[in-house]
Amino acid sequence: MTRSSLVLFILFILFFSLISLYSKAELSLEGSKKSHSEYSLGFDVKFEQIDFPEQLNAETNTSLSKLELAPVLNWKSGETWRFYSHPLFIFNPDNKSEIEKYFWDPQDSYFKIQKNTLQIQAGYNILSWGVTDGYNPVDVVNKKQLFNPLNGKKLGALSLLISESLPFFDYDFIYIPQAQGSLLPGEKSRWLPQDVFIPQVPNNDMILILPKNLLYKYGQRESLNSATENNFALRLQKSISRFDLSLSAFDGLAMNPLIQPQVTGTIQQISPKTVIQVDPDITLNLKDYRIRQAGFTLVSNQSHFLFKYSTSYTQSLGEDINLPGWTHESVLGLEKSFNLSEGTFVGVLQNSFLRTEKQNDSNLSFSEIFRNAWMIGGQLSWREIWSGSLIGLYNQINSSHYEEITVGRRFFDAWTLSLTANLISGSERDPLGIYHKNQSWRLGLGRSF
Repeated sequence: MTRSSLVLFILFILFFSLISLYSKAELSLEGSKKSHSEYSLGFDVKFEQIDFPEQLNAETNTSLSKLELAPVLNWKSGETWRFYSHPLFIFNPDNKSEIEKYFWDPQDSYFKIQKNTLQIQAGYNILSWGVTDGYNPVDVVNKKQLFNPLNGKKLGALSLLISESLPFFDYDFIYIPQAQGSLLPGEKSRWLPQDVFIPQVPNNDMILILPKNLLYKYGQRESLNSATENNFALRLQKSISRFDLSLSAFDGLAMNPLIQPQVTGTIQQISPKTVIQVDPDITLNLKDYRIRQAGFTLVSNQSHFLFKYSTSYTQSLGEDINLPGWTHESVLGLEKSFNLSEGTFVGVLQNSFLRTEKQNDSNLSFSEIFRNAWMIGGQLSWREIWSGSLIGLYNQINSSHYEEITVGRRFFDAWTLSLTANLISGSERDPLGIYHKNQSWRLGLGRSF
């Protein structure tokens, strides 16, 4: 932890403690006046120290000190009008990637009109469609901030959201006039390829061998087929006996753009794949493209187990030769809760399987991690003080695996201290193993006001 980061964290704690006390006093005064309008103001503050045991090169970080701030504002007037705002601010001044030093996103920040069973929200919305954990094939409306691709954060979409409960089903409809593309790791990020880069090209017949001192930069970002314009999605939900069902449809921007490197170098091999020893300067050109997707989910409680199933069929739109074509993704999961003497434990087991028009072995294709993979997870809460979680992922095709283990302890009812280990293993030629040098330890300290 740098001295400047520590000072900044202490100042934030003092400032928001005063703000919290002031807002509680105001709420008490409003309550005594029996005002028709009500509001609440809160803050979540978290400091994280992240250390990577393995150094890559002088251009990338081996440690990061990160401060996250998420204020929460609730306001309502009568039974109809609402305003909610929960933006996210991240301060990471020691990051060598310029775009990652300071980040903010409105997240959920919207006005809402609520009338009986009808709700209309205008502003920035975040949707969580789907039922599976970790990998959710129908959750494609909101794009992500992918500074760490294994732990992305959803971006709020400026949109109009209409939800209503009808006698026979519930529906949600969202319209996004101008979508924002996902944000990729910065030019000096250790989350960009460092040893081998397998781009998505026709016939997947190219491998780039990277030098030690890389100089990444982003080039042009273009939108194919008006991908960012006029996005919309619809979901229908229905409960029948012990089954919760949903159907969804989406037409709009794909989650991740096509990434096409522009390089110079020396050809080392021509067949069966073209292998190029590239020069240090690499330009990454991006292409956003449009997709159409149909999705289905099912949740059922059977014999004290929660059964989950999610599937989608996606078609890319356009004539670009690099587009993925059709993709069929499915996830099947079981969840079970256990009551302990002084706590609870929730266990999850999932299997994901994908079929695609093109066999895409690009090591930057995130979905390829789940082509044929098992995930096991668990969450423990003990004595309302201790917490723990485990996520384990194993890809059967490439024999790569990922584990995230977290232990947390709550202090004084408001403070939480956590320690997380991220373990990654695999070949740098597969989509998970490309990050094998990014194993890390994270120490977090947070408080809610």
